[in-house]
Amino acid sequence: MSEVGSALRVARTAAGISLQGMAARTNYSKPYLGQLETGARAVRAEHVAAYESALDTSLDHLHDQLAVESVDELDDLPTQLSSLLLPHRTHARGDHPTFATTELAAAEQLVTWARGRQWGDGQAPRHAVTAWLTANLPRLQQLSDATRHGRALRVGAELADIAAAMSWDVEDIAAARRYSVAAARLAHAAGDTVLTAAILTESTWQLLDSGSPAEALEVAQLAQYLARRTATPPLRLALAELEAYAHGILGEQAAFQRAIVVAAECRGEAAETAAADRPADRSLTAATIGMLLGPRRDWPGPGRQSRLLGHSYRQLIATRPELARIAFGEVHPPLPRELLTPAMAAISSARLQLMLGEPEHAAEQVGLALSLDGNPTGRTAARLSDVWHESVEFAAVPAVGEVRGAIRDMVRHP
Repeated sequence: MSEVGSALRVARTAAGISLQGMAARTNYSKPYLGQLETGARAVRAEHVAAYESALDTSLDHLHDQLAVESVDELDDLPTQLSSLLLPHRTHARGDHPTFATTELAAAEQLVTWARGRQWGDGQAPRHAVTAWLTANLPRLQQLSDATRHGRALRVGAELADIAAAMSWDVEDIAAARRYSVAAARLAHAAGDTVLTAAILTESTWQLLDSGSPAEALEVAQLAQYLARRTATPPLRLALAELEAYAHGILGEQAAFQRAIVVAAECRGEAAETAAADRPADRSLTAATIGMLLGPRRDWPGPGRQSRLLGHSYRQLIATRPELARIAFGEVHPPLPRELLTPAMAAISSARLQLMLGEPEHAAEQVGLALSLDGNPTGRTAARLSDVWHESVEFAAVPAVGEVRGAIRDMVRHP
C-alpha cells in the first residue's frame, strides 16, 4: 500500500467521512478513491489537494511524502532530504489522530526488543517493526506539534531508523532509503536535531557501502549543519569520520586530511563523554555496530570502497604519521561479545591493516580469527570473504598468500 494513499484513508476516516461521502465532495468516483487509498492507483499532487479541500484541512506533510514516493529510492537521497533544511511547520488543526499512552509504551518496548535483535539472522524483528510502521506511519506523518506529540514522533523515528538498518542488512536498498527518509522527517518534526543527525549518520554509511560517496558526503554535511549547535561529541566524531571517508574515497586528499584533523580532535572529547541511552545515542550506537559488522553479504560492498580509501590512508601515513596514529588507532566502542566476537574483531583489525598497507599484520589478525572460529558462517564468513578480495594486491606476500588459501578452503566466495 502506498504510504500517501494510506494516509489519505486515515485522514478521511478521522474526519468521519465515508468513501461515498468523499466522492460527493470531489470530482472522483468511489472506486477511483478506493484505488488511491489502497495503492492500486498512484497518488498525485492534485489528489492530495482534492482531499485537503474536501476535508478542509492542511495535508502539507503528504505533499512532502508524495515527493519522496515520486522519486526513485535509488536516486539522489540528498534531494529527498532537502526539506530538513526548512523550518518544520505546525498544522493549524489539532484534531489529527493521536497515540494513547499505552500505544506509546508498547512502541517503546518494541524499540527495546528490536534493538536487541537487530543484527540477528531471524526475520521476525524486521517483520514486527515494518508491520508497526505500515500501521502507524500515516498517523505519525499527520502529527506536527512537537510539544504535544514529541514522544510519538521520536519513537516512530527510532522504529523507522531500525527498519532502515534491517532493510539495508538484507539488501533491500529501496526500503532502507525509504525508511531512512521517513525516520529523518519524523525526528525533524519532533524538533530533535541530534536524533535527526544520528539517523543521517547511518544513511551516510549506507551510501558509502553502496558505492555512492558523493551522495554520502552531502548527507554527512547536511547532518553536521542540522546539529551544528546541538551535536554531542560522539555524534561530531562519527560525522567527521564519515566525512573523511567520503573525501578519501573521492580522492580529495586535502579535504580528507582536514576532516581527519577534526575527527582526531573529536575523538578525545568523545572518549570523555559518559554513555547515555537516548534515542539519538541508540541510533548512533547502531550505526557504529553496522559499520563494524558490515552487511550479511560480502562482495561487492565496503571492501570495494576500501581500495579507494586505502590510497588516502597510505598517503596520510606517509605524510603525517603522527596524525595517522591518532586518527586510525583501533579505537572501537566496547560492544557485547554476541555482537562483536573476538573473531570478528580480529577480522576488522585485519581489514584496517590492509588499508593501512600492513599486509603482514593483517595476516596475523586473519590467522587469529581462523584459530578462534574454525567453521566460519554468516557475517564472519562474509567478512573473511571481504578479506580475500581486499588482500589481492598483497597476494605475493607469503603470509598473505597462506591466509588467502585458508580462506579459500573455508569460505565460498565469487
